[in-house]
Amino acid sequence: MHWSKSTRVKCSAYADRNFDWAARLKFETHKAPPSYVIGSVLSNRFVVGQLSKRGIYGRYRGTLLGLVWSFITPLLMLGIYTFVFGSILQIKWPDQGGGSLEFAAILFSGMLIHSLFAECLTQAPTLILANPQYVKKMIFPLESLVWVTLATAVFQAVISVVILVFYLLLVGRDVSWTVLLFPIPLAGLCLFCIGVGWLVSAIGVFVKDIAQVTGLLSTVLFFMAPILYPKTALPEQIQTFLYLNPITFPIEQFRVLVLWGQTPDWIGLGLYFSAAFVFAWATLAWFQKVRTGFADVL
Repeated sequence: MHWSKSTRVKCSAYADRNFDWAARLKFETHKAPPSYVIGSVLSNRFVVGQLSKRGIYGRYRGTLLGLVWSFITPLLMLGIYTFVFGSILQIKWPDQGGGSLEFAAILFSGMLIHSLFAECLTQAPTLILANPQYVKKMIFPLESLVWVTLATAVFQAVISVVILVFYLLLVGRDVSWTVLLFPIPLAGLCLFCIGVGWLVSAIGVFVKDIAQVTGLLSTVLFFMAPILYPKTALPEQIQTFLYLNPITFPIEQFRVLVLWGQTPDWIGLGLYFSAAFVFAWATLAWFQKVRTGFADVL
């Protein structure tokens, strides 16, 4: 992700003010206790907020409709799914016994989760490379950049959820109160995305080929998750391996809450969240350790 010149200038301007820039960011080079997994965004929320806002608006800068495209894109995709799978192919999701219109919603929900993860994964390799000024010229919390990428991805995901709910109402589906719990499975996934961001962005500084690998990996994870097909369509001995895919469990729990109005697997969510947190902590510690070599490479 490459920040505009105006964004870099505004962030740099704080270094010239009459307060301690490092204190403002609460920055420590090798700081990586468990609490800093979340603290990395809380203590640097001002910078994360400013860069996230510019990232969201900058995505559509210069376009005629601007931010409206955030709504148009998922609307068009859902419309295409409905037309192709609902009107032409008339495919039904076996496990739920719903109609072809429900299949479009099920497919869209899986795509929603994958898109969130894929955006964080594919942007990570160039996250540091595209912003060398933050590495060389000023004290900056580099670990916060992955939160900016996540914020823009979550923003688009939330819009897609709202559109999905309205679609369900439009096709006559009952929407349960459990839809309000949709952030719960997303929380664990977001932690995992942050961990992936720290890991891949650091590797990307030293190994440029990682950018090609992440694109391929994103495609593999798409087809190895129950997005286009239910888990039960596979032999039982293979179904377990789907859970090695980090987006499989969030997809299932998101559908349980939003589409089927059931309570989630609380134990499973707790285990997933714990595993994601440990993974994020480990990658943060590694990121903070190797970041001292970024300037030499860049």
